[in-house]
Amino acid sequence: MRNPAPPAAEKLDTRTPPSTRSLLLRFASALILIPLVVGAIYIGGWVFAVLAALSCLTMIFEWTRMVERREFSASFFALAVGAVLALFTATVGAYGAAFVIALISAIAAFVLARRDARLGLWSAFAAPYLIAPCIALIWLRLSTGYGLELTLILFVTVWAADSGAFLFGKAIGGPKINYALSPSKTWAGIGGGIFGGAVIGGVAGFVLIGGEAVLLSLLAGAALGAASVVGDLAESAFKRNFGLKDISGFIPGHGGALDRLDGMIFATAAMTGGYFLYMLLTKVPG
Repeated sequence: MRNPAPPAAEKLDTRTPPSTRSLLLRFASALILIPLVVGAIYIGGWVFAVLAALSCLTMIFEWTRMVERREFSASFFALAVGAVLALFTATVGAYGAAFVIALISAIAAFVLARRDARLGLWSAFAAPYLIAPCIALIWLRLSTGYGLELTLILFVTVWAADSGAFLFGKAIGGPKINYALSPSKTWAGIGGGIFGGAVIGGVAGFVLIGGEAVLLSLLAGAALGAASVVGDLAESAFKRNFGLKDISGFIPGHGGALDRLDGMIFATAAMTGGYFLYMLLTKVPG
């Protein structure tokens, strides 16, 4: 009799774990996108305006698809046309007219999506939530005395806050903020976002503006980090309300444009609002 064959050795699973693949995709996307964004910020002008417009149109598409459960709806086209016209108007310096155009697009979106009042309001909300911050971002870069420096500080601070929240949340963990809102977000992540924003905001202020701006930049960085975290939580609430985990797979490893830019929306509002108030109080031209 022949000896029985030995049991087959179990094959090792050499595939990259899903969490690692996601992290690698996240890193690869950042390596591609960050130089493009920094380059557009540095060049400014129409190059930066086109980047803002493309980002805005992508977010509007994702927003209206999330709200109305269909692509290229009538309200999407109303908001998209309004966004293009508003951002073009802002780029040539007519900011008041740009906000009026955004308001008109909100009214048009409400009318076109008013199968019920709730749906109409959600569709129209894209104008103040998405178009208005993009107008403000163009104003910050193109029409303020430290436009280049402030815009770079805004972006690197939000990136640092996002990374800090991710790293602190993964490394420390701990109590969740609200499981119904987001099952993965922790208080440690919130602290990491604020800490990361403060540190990198202070460093960026020192490098780009000078030593006299360090303390103010550190405080502003903490505020922008907090605004970024609030934006992330707000977007989680919106997605939960509409039964979604990710808006789309537009950016590998990050989800949709809204998933990636949720913190930037709130931080842009905080930065531009704060700087505009500073200009009014100190009579800085801009």
